[in-house]
Amino acid sequence: MSLVRSALWQEAPSTEGFPLDEPSWHHLHFLACKQTVQGIVYDAICQLPEELLPPTDLLIHWMHEVQGIEANYQQQLRALAWLTTRIEAESVLHPIILKGLPLAALYPTPSHRVSGDIDIFYGSAEAAETADSLVESWGTIVTRGKFGESVFTISHVPIEHHGYLVHSHVPVRKRRLTAWIEKRMKDADATLQVSIADMPVSVLTPALDLIQLSSHSLGHALNEGISVRQMCDLAIFAHHHYDTLSAAPLRQLLNRFGLRRWTDLCLSYCTTYLGLPTNRLPYPVKPHHPMLAAMHREVMLSGNFGQMDDRYERNPDGNSAVTAQRISRNVWRYLRVAPLESTSMLSTLTTLWLKDRIFGKEEQPPQP
Repeated sequence: MSLVRSALWQEAPSTEGFPLDEPSWHHLHFLACKQTVQGIVYDAICQLPEELLPPTDLLIHWMHEVQGIEANYQQQLRALAWLTTRIEAESVLHPIILKGLPLAALYPTPSHRVSGDIDIFYGSAEAAETADSLVESWGTIVTRGKFGESVFTISHVPIEHHGYLVHSHVPVRKRRLTAWIEKRMKDADATLQVSIADMPVSVLTPALDLIQLSSHSLGHALNEGISVRQMCDLAIFAHHHYDTLSAAPLRQLLNRFGLRRWTDLCLSYCTTYLGLPTNRLPYPVKPHHPMLAAMHREVMLSGNFGQMDDRYERNPDGNSAVTAQRISRNVWRYLRVAPLESTSMLSTLTTLWLKDRIFGKEEQPPQP
């Protein structure tokens, strides 16, 4: 975590606890991969004195991994440029890029943030369906999920269209959120034009983006789990957009949609474990949240979407399975900060499971 903080804020890494023996270095590398921050940690390691560096074989292996992350980043940029150019040329749709690439642009070294897919929103579920139909007209297979999302690939890069900016398992909240967001997206100031690697793209205004990031991380925390990388994203986002976020009515919006207590917990995590300065918080939060230690333990155990979580059985692909036991534990863990979302999610997933058992199991969509 010290190395992560060093890279995030471009500070000299602490040498406390060094030198490490070879098994400790391999364990540190394993943890960095589990948390999908190997590129970030690598940047900090490169600032260590030569006598404190990892064994040569591991360092070379790590360097090659980072080169792979860089290559994936460049491939995503090319796929995004091609896709957005073609969609805008053939329709009146305006893609809004979410999460991965816009967040990576805020890091000291954008190409070292691990990124999975490209997430795109068009302002409404209706517009997303229009975009899906357009992509299908190119002969590309589009797989639709159960929560308004759809997935396809461009040049081996997975692309996900989002019909809903924020997903909620609470029916009344979902309707209110959807109506409010679709109305808000009609405003001229709902999006911003930014540059990602010299490519102009549209992104959400910071207040809307924080709501989206908070809701997304909560959904994964209740389901498979979240990693240090998701918390790094929030820390770097809050730091970069401090001026805009601090002037927005964030607390009212987060309260309105049941995200305030979860966001407070995440921001407290960012200040305590990731070194986000308290004077860069969008609004004051408790410096030592009572759930903080339990959250950190879970983050370290589950890792990125629970894929390397040894506490649970594994799927044939080698990744940890999302089981009823895991979801039940996560729901109980975060019940205090997201009571309605937690219980409603458990109810929703139970209903889907029963439908699969009764009517036959369909191909499973990506997790929301």
